[in-house]
Amino acid sequence: MIAFLILLLFAVIFLVAGGVLLYFRNRTKQKSALMSQTETSNATDVTGIAPGTLVEVKGMLRCEEPLTSEMAEKVCAYYSSTVTREYLRPDHDDDNDVGSDRRTEIIAQNVQYAPFVVEDDSGSVPVDAEGAEVDARQVMNRFDRNTGNEGSFSLGGVSVNLGGGERTIGYRYTESILPVDESVYVLGTVQEGGVIGSPTSGEEGHRFVVSHRSEEAHAQSLGKTALWLGVGGAAALVLGVVLLVVGIIVLVS
Repeated sequence: MIAFLILLLFAVIFLVAGGVLLYFRNRTKQKSALMSQTETSNATDVTGIAPGTLVEVKGMLRCEEPLTSEMAEKVCAYYSSTVTREYLRPDHDDDNDVGSDRRTEIIAQNVQYAPFVVEDDSGSVPVDAEGAEVDARQVMNRFDRNTGNEGSFSLGGVSVNLGGGERTIGYRYTESILPVDESVYVLGTVQEGGVIGSPTSGEEGHRFVVSHRSEEAHAQSLGKTALWLGVGGAAALVLGVVLLVVGIIVLVS
């Protein structure tokens, strides 16, 4: 009976994991489909489009009051700075032997936006990127091993103590930005006043995407992500079914 319950537990875990992976695969495919189905609009045409309409624009990102990212000190219209603690957690196996699992936890994060416009040959259109799925360019990915003398640092005006204890391996600093005066792709919903922004709760199926990559490059990345999510989801479901069948066989034998 114990063997059956163990197999049943793992079967449920894999079945749930498979379902979650396939759910995110479908969301990724929906985003890719929206991008391919939405025609590119000229920037100046957006003001004449009814609010609530899904549009996409491509051009150069211009920002009158740009930000400076905290870690890499890059000029940008958006940045996301994150500090992640990597540490070891004791793990007991079936024989009660003690090992260690490597884990991570975000100890500080700061995300900042600045108003910007997308400029093409026809003119420009303002974008309110708050709430967007931002595909930003990574400008920092640094790992500092724990020495026990890290002290503290400030992120977003908040002081954070790095004293993570003896099981702390180190700290990873990552930062991504939307650089100014470079190409940008935006898929979003027309707001009152001709601004492109987030869809409202009633606009189901709309997405809000801002990417430093071209539409084609972003769509290709989404396609690869959807493929691997599908493979992982299908494999998890198959393994879950196999474990369930084996458990039933063990129970009735």
